[in-house]
Amino acid sequence: SRGLGDVYKRQIKTNMKIKSILFFLILFGSITVRSQNFAVKSNLLSLANGALNGGIEHAFGMRSTVDFSGSLRPWKRTERYVERYWLLQAEYRYWTCQKFNGSFFGVFLNGAQFNIGGKDMLLGKFKWLKNHRYSGWLTGGGISYGYHLLLNRHWNLEVSLGIGYEYIRYDKYACPDLCAAWKERESYHYFGPDKFSLSIVYVFN
Repeated sequence: SRGLGDVYKRQIKTNMKIKSILFFLILFGSITVRSQNFAVKSNLLSLANGALNGGIEHAFGMRSTVDFSGSLRPWKRTERYVERYWLLQAEYRYWTCQKFNGSFFGVFLNGAQFNIGGKDMLLGKFKWLKNHRYSGWLTGGGISYGYHLLLNRHWNLEVSLGIGYEYIRYDKYACPDLCAAWKERESYHYFGPDKFSLSIVYVFN
């Protein structure tokens, strides 16, 4: 009877798995039915920097959408530098013509955690990153402007620029080495250009 009980339990687990798969298929089907309100995307600039990234955008109404995106650069550090981070962002967008077409204005919030140092970034603009390592987090937000260029029925090219504020909290280390001596803990208030993306977008329709 014990063996029969084990078989019965396995059958129950198998049936639950099948039901779960069917549930997700039905859910996916319900999403595609309303797919004209849904898009997925990837930031080509973030990909060029070696980060994994992606985003989804959902429309409500003819001119309003909400965009959720994220980036992750988890790669193993080298002896000379480290550049590891994750970033999450949420943005409300108002389109001047219609969703996923033409110009939009946005308001966004973001948050990130980072461990960087030992290399020049943005063509040497942040030279202080070359000789030290910084590990910490940031949070903030701002306003943005963007434009969707229609390539065909499904594919768009998106360009977006933003300015805003970031509160940055970090630990500073003497050099990029993993065993470098800790120097100080600081905070920094940043105002200025805060977002730049060039994304390929697939719109379901």
